Amino acid sequence: MSKIDIKQYYSTKRKRDLVTGSAIALFGILIVFQLYITILFPFQLRHQRLLIAEMEKDEMYEQIDRIRDLVHHTRGQDYAQRGEIKLVEGVMDQFALHVREHGKEMTPKQVGDLRNVLSRYEIIANAWQTTRLPTPEEIEAGQDPSKRVRKTSKYHIRQNVLDTTGYAKELDEKMTRDALPLH
Repeated sequence: MSKIDIKQYYSTKRKRDLVTGSAIALFGILIVFQLYITILFPFQLRHQRLLIAEMEKDEMYEQIDRIRDLVHHTRGQDYAQRGEIKLVEGVMDQFALHVREHGKEMTPKQVGDLRNVLSRYEIIANAWQTTRLPTPEEIEAGQDPSKRVRKTSKYHIRQNVLDTTGYAKELDEKMTRDALPLH
């Protein structure tokens, strides 16, 4: 038996019709889709993750600038609150310098952790603009002080752990004594 006889004996003659064409087209689409899933899709996911990480970094830069601007334009009610404001202003300046120098090397987890810390500072800075200040517990929880019902101290220190009334009085007396003109 020759090769041609074997081919005629074991093969079927298929007409080119709609069913055959659609089966071949679906098979081709399946092959292309599998190639896309195995080769191109991982690259697109990686590119999308990189874009999301860059967007998070950009939002972190904007958040730092927004908080710095807010703190810079905040005026305290007394010496202790002005001291808090100056302290936060210095911390935000240090954050800005560090992020500008090392922001490119920061991992997404580091960016997320820093944004959590910045959110706490933003709550404090926004609260200085209002009369209702958050407690340290609310700052830790990231709660908005405007939704709080009870009234608390106007300082962010823990009053039951650190009593600063004596020091604040002494500082206030020193500031008024230094402010009086000597004759």
